Amino acid sequence: MNALVWPPRLQRDSVGFEEAGLVFQPLRASDAPELLELARDSAAEISPWMRWTDGMVDVATAVSRIAVWEQEWDGGEMYAFAARESVSGRMVGGGGLGQFNIKNRFGNLAYWVRTPDRGRGHGPRIARALSRFGIQALGMLRVEILMEPINTASRRVAEKAGAVSEGTLRHRILNGEPRTALLFSLIPSDLQLKADWE
Repeated sequence: MNALVWPPRLQRDSVGFEEAGLVFQPLRASDAPELLELARDSAAEISPWMRWTDGMVDVATAVSRIAVWEQEWDGGEMYAFAARESVSGRMVGGGGLGQFNIKNRFGNLAYWVRTPDRGRGHGPRIARALSRFGIQALGMLRVEILMEPINTASRRVAEKAGAVSEGTLRHRILNGEPRTALLFSLIPSDLQLKADWE
């Protein structure tokens, strides 16, 4: 692992993997109609915690949102994925890794599941798969998951994914105003992986 360039810059077109019945690929402009549909289905559940659904009113605004994620990917700021069922090809959710601490090689995991597809185990599978990607492909030593205490759905996903609860952090999330957050984490050994310390 080249510590001078972390996280590593990965070409979007070369990244994609399948795990636990889900196919993960970087979001691209062609995903805009389905992302718009997901946002319309799920904005009430997603937007209180993640603002990317705000203002997504048509395909053009979905394309613009994806363009931001592509720019962040190319700059090593955020790696955002669509998660699709491997059999049906339906986009059931997604997530991303970002907010990187370069010196100590950790970052934050975000995830979302389309509202009609909740309760089918997609959230924990997305969380574990993207955490493995972060550790194996990006060389992360620690994946953090933060959520507000009232976000019980996100907390259940973290717990079912095997993330370890590490405490309550005051003024850790800025969501209109400073908010308290619960902190969970996954490290390589939690996922039966070996860390690359170099």
